[in-house]
Amino acid sequence: MNGKEYADCYLPFLKRILTSQRLQHSVGVMHVMGELAEIYALDRTRAMTAGLLHDAARDLELERQLALVEEAEITLSYSCERHPVYLHALVGAYLVSKELGITDDLILDAISTHSYAGSRDDLDGLFSRCLRAADILAPIQEWKGKERLKSVVYAGRMDEAALLQGAWLIEFFQERGIPVHPNLVKSFEALSAKLGVGDSFFERW
Repeated sequence: MNGKEYADCYLPFLKRILTSQRLQHSVGVMHVMGELAEIYALDRTRAMTAGLLHDAARDLELERQLALVEEAEITLSYSCERHPVYLHALVGAYLVSKELGITDDLILDAISTHSYAGSRDDLDGLFSRCLRAADILAPIQEWKGKERLKSVVYAGRMDEAALLQGAWLIEFFQERGIPVHPNLVKSFEALSAKLGVGDSFFERW
């Protein structure tokens, strides 16, 4: 399937629940996932589907998201997961399963964990890492460090990319008073120990 075919399949649903800006972002993530599928030997159809649908619940009001948590009997493992930054990922996986009939566990798991939420042991699987990278590489606005991260991601160095992204996300959340998810901290610490990089590694350009 190409980008147009994905849009024709899921666009009516997404148009009902996403802002035009969010929809534009989601289409961008879909295209990046298609490119990353070639680099990281992912199934292209599954990768692009996850990319397009990853933010399905992002623009729902908090009350609606919490209602869906109850409906789906989703367990919130940490108090911070009530924050929309994390909650929308858990709710989004349920929503696309319910409304679009998505049953592929790889896609659903990647959507639910792309914000680092949940208690799964495979939060840092390659497919999920690629979705997180695509999410931050396909914003509508530019940001300092994007080209640095893109160069590492597209060179096939996902461990380094995940470490960079983790460090910059922690910094971003702290600056804005958003609670930093324990899973994000654990991922960052594990990769830091594994790669043993110095401070200069995190410089942006």
